Amino acid sequence: MKGNYKPNIFHSPLYVKVSEYLFHSSKATVFTRIAAGIIEKIEEFPHINIEVLALYCTTTPSSITKFCKIIGYDSFSELRNNITHYNNSKTYLTLSDEREIINDIYKYLPIEKCEQMAKLMVNENKILIITNDFTFNIANIFRETLSSVTRTVYLANRQNDELIHSLYGIVDCVVILTFNGDWMKKKRWCSLIPDNTSLFLISTRIPSIIAGQTDIWVPINGYPDLMTSNYHSHKFMESVAYIIVKKFIEIT
Repeated sequence: MKGNYKPNIFHSPLYVKVSEYLFHSSKATVFTRIAAGIIEKIEEFPHINIEVLALYCTTTPSSITKFCKIIGYDSFSELRNNITHYNNSKTYLTLSDEREIINDIYKYLPIEKCEQMAKLMVNENKILIITNDFTFNIANIFRETLSSVTRTVYLANRQNDELIHSLYGIVDCVVILTFNGDWMKKKRWCSLIPDNTSLFLISTRIPSIIAGQTDIWVPINGYPDLMTSNYHSHKFMESVAYIIVKKFIEIT
């Protein structure tokens, strides 16, 4: 292990993205080989160059560039520099007392916005929830709670452009769950949300591509430990969903 080894790099956005890509891969390809190579070489980032990585992964620089775009980076330079850990005063994943973490989370929940969203959702009859694998379980909480004889709820992966486009003609409300929404500028469906469709967003910010369209934005950027780990970010988003659902049940 190298003398300049920094444990925070193993909690970086790059490490998380590559690990998730490898986990969800159904077969071995040149891209899974690249993902594994990045994990093995992570200590050399951001100083590793594309030729060295390509040689290590027994592939070509052009394949490395394609992989960068597959996992959401515009270039290899952007990928290799995405290793900054979101630091804060707490030790990473201190789970000695989960109740303490939950109690801390509840101090930062946007209760008023959650209640506003719950009140508006009561009047929606057909709802499309757009999410990804990481927040699927959270979105499913909404689906189970909101679905009824008089209300239909659809779940769609944000990557499924064709399905989302087809559902636009059916639903009267779209709910998007995302942490930062950086991916939204690359998705054509984000700019095609019908004007007469309600748009609810749960995110750290409002991406420019949907600026002015959002009926309710539930901000999750007030929690200082949000990006400390997948555990903390998922737990906070889950708590936000729980509050919205709780308010929804109280109203109905």
